[in-house]
Amino acid sequence: MKVSSTVYVKEYEQLSNSLAKTPVIDRCDHLRDKKDGFLAHLVFKDATNTNLDVTVLSRAFPSIITEVVTGQKNEDLNREASYPVIMAPYISGESAKQCERLGVGYLDMSGNCRLLIRYLYVNDQGHPNKFAKKRTAKTIFDPSSKVSSLILREIMRDVVYRWKLSLLADKLQCSIGQVSKVKDYLCEQLWAQMSPDGLQVLEPQAIMHSWSEAYAQKSASFEVMDCHTLLPIPEFEDRVRQIKANSRIDCHLTGFAGGVRYAPVVRYTKVHLLVRERELNAFLEAAVCKQVDSGANVQIHVLSSDEMLHDARNIKDQQVASPVQVYLDCMRLKGRGEEMAEAILAKEIEK
Repeated sequence: MKVSSTVYVKEYEQLSNSLAKTPVIDRCDHLRDKKDGFLAHLVFKDATNTNLDVTVLSRAFPSIITEVVTGQKNEDLNREASYPVIMAPYISGESAKQCERLGVGYLDMSGNCRLLIRYLYVNDQGHPNKFAKKRTAKTIFDPSSKVSSLILREIMRDVVYRWKLSLLADKLQCSIGQVSKVKDYLCEQLWAQMSPDGLQVLEPQAIMHSWSEAYAQKSASFEVMDCHTLLPIPEFEDRVRQIKANSRIDCHLTGFAGGVRYAPVVRYTKVHLLVRERELNAFLEAAVCKQVDSGANVQIHVLSSDEMLHDARNIKDQQVASPVQVYLDCMRLKGRGEEMAEAILAKEIEK
């Protein structure tokens, strides 16, 4: 293995070690460094060879990868003799998909890689991010990031509309910096783009799927109350409607109960509700609904703040959570929850 002087020692060693595991490789020589990476010469056992054009990134967002690859293709390079490879400390699933779409290889310092060099195919996945900080900043999908959640809910309320950041900030009574944080993340993932007309959603399905994964992971931290009612489900839902009319207590249907109001594709035997913490006791008393340890047919998601009620609807005099919230709640339900969620996504969110 020939090694010339390089400032990318660790990256080159990671590449060499990964390729050394394959029996058809004879050696991987370092040729020279370039501005943002290095060139390597790969020699196969049958004496054939090829060059690798490795770009090293500190952060590998899909948008950055696209910019790098597009820039390379615009340069006067012999693409047949040089196989492009993206390297970074960690390459996420979305970034990996973008590399595949663009036809470039990738390798991260956490052990994940996908290289397709002539007849050689190397694929190693599932390694966690070794460089994740122990105290990471909240993502825009973290349910505890209440302002980001509210901004996302407003954007996803109309995925066709082009959102002006200043108007979003004014409407939601938050700072332009908080709106920009959400915008930056969506654009980095290539799920949205900024234009003079405003922020435009490009991939609503990708946004909602990623959001639902984070939502499900954090659902254990939500305060959820399992309850039981002796009333048949339709009668209980009518009682819920009457409670709002008579007592002005907000109680929004979600999960399957909310989903059938948008897309009646499944039957259900449990009612899921959103109720504010300060109104919980009054609701339980009015609903004649008792907390139980088992056999629940009512589940109440107790809200300490109101962002999950954003864009709630009134459907046939029944309070129903927004399509976005119902989607998130259905995606974490067992059984046919995902089917219900996808129907709502297609009918109410993607439109």
